[in-house]
Amino acid sequence: MKAKILAFGEVMMRLEAPNYRTVAQTRSLDFAFSGTSVNVLSGLSHLGYQTELMTTLPDNSLGYAAASYIRSLGVGTSAVSFDGDYIGMYVLEKGFGTRISEVTYSNRSESAFCQSLESHYSIEYLRSGTHIHFCGISLAINEQIREVTLHVAEKAKALGLTLSFDCNFRPKLWKGGYEEARPVYERMLSLADYVSMTEKDAMSILGMETGATQRKDQVEALLPKVAQTYSIAAIAGTLRETNASAPTIQGFLVQEGRVDFSTEHSVDILDRIGSGDGFFSGFLAAMYEGKSSKDIIEWATAAGVLAHTTYGDSPITTRSAIEKCRQNQQVDVER
Repeated sequence: MKAKILAFGEVMMRLEAPNYRTVAQTRSLDFAFSGTSVNVLSGLSHLGYQTELMTTLPDNSLGYAAASYIRSLGVGTSAVSFDGDYIGMYVLEKGFGTRISEVTYSNRSESAFCQSLESHYSIEYLRSGTHIHFCGISLAINEQIREVTLHVAEKAKALGLTLSFDCNFRPKLWKGGYEEARPVYERMLSLADYVSMTEKDAMSILGMETGATQRKDQVEALLPKVAQTYSIAAIAGTLRETNASAPTIQGFLVQEGRVDFSTEHSVDILDRIGSGDGFFSGFLAAMYEGKSSKDIIEWATAAGVLAHTTYGDSPITTRSAIEKCRQNQQVDVER
């Protein structure tokens, strides 16, 4: 059966100060809608997969606009419920040169999604899917949506869906820090088949230790242990180097006790946000297509590299673009 990929998570309104201005310098903001689940599904829909978002949007013009935008990405909204008054928002000030980009959140804990209940989500939609994706941010915002997220994940697992999970740890959202997060993450990791995480997550969230000091060595020392401990079929992530003259990114895949690293890519950054989701959507597509371990991580990394080069959070990369990136084809204009 062809994969139908669901995702459960929050939709946010992205408000951006245009032309690299700060918020104090502008009187207008460009807006779009995003969220990790939306982004992963957008990447997969542009690679030819049937996708469906499970979320709750406000029952007003903002919620309807968000649903329309999501559909424009090729993502289904039949499993979206409408209730409440608010949508979470974030304001993006893009950095330039030595000035870093900054994100300011608003209305997140009061959003329709973060106030939603188990009754907002029909088990019938889970039965229609083969795979479901979750993000760690849904575990962090408040206890209510944390328990709803875990409930949906457990129901999906019981129904036989393949489950993927992006750790996406945000320290500011966990009032109790790593100690509060650890048992919650362990509960989700025990359900997951595919996971996006790094060696830093293994050390900080799970409390694992290694004597290795280099990041690649830490990945090789820790992440196969994570996979074995929680019976995870595959773990994927990226290593970023931002201190070099040109930023670089290298992907890794942990599968069947071994670690494969991708080619290291120099990265030109038009829009940084959502690039990790682009990587993971490429990873999921390559996994479902039965590619070799080396091809999986090369494909995923190319998808992540390309996600840096398009405006907005949601990846819109094509298969041909990924193949050209993999082969390092430098074409000025394709005619």
